[in-house]
Amino acid sequence: MNLKKIVLVGLIAEAAAFLVGNILYLNPWASSMFSAASAAYCSKPMEPFGGVMPWLMLMFLGGIVSSILLTLLYSYTEKGLDIKPGWRKGLLFGLLFWLVSGLPSAYNTWLLHSYPDAIILLEAFNGLAGVLVAGAVIGLVYDKLN
Repeated sequence: MNLKKIVLVGLIAEAAAFLVGNILYLNPWASSMFSAASAAYCSKPMEPFGGVMPWLMLMFLGGIVSSILLTLLYSYTEKGLDIKPGWRKGLLFGLLFWLVSGLPSAYNTWLLHSYPDAIILLEAFNGLAGVLVAGAVIGLVYDKLN
């Protein structure tokens, strides 16, 4: 295991996933859904974090940790995925990861909370898009660095 490579790949993957995630969340349709439903599911205001920019930085830092851990998991499992090129292997890895973590999380959210169904579906879709992008980037960059 090459820790420097894992951290570097994780940082690159998070940059891509963060960009895509913000595009998905900030588009007018998704933004209006979150605004309309924010009171229904007790959205945490950004002000206690110092506003939008500090909040986004906290989101990015949490994403960095997550992407580094995702890359670490990829480094242990990528040899078991017999697919070329690396970005396709990463895409499959992202899909598999979402199927065992993102989908059950969305299902449990639906069962346990009274969030609007549209928000749960939006979160599930955006989570899938984010992990597919991160997985493809991880696979591509990891492959290039080998």
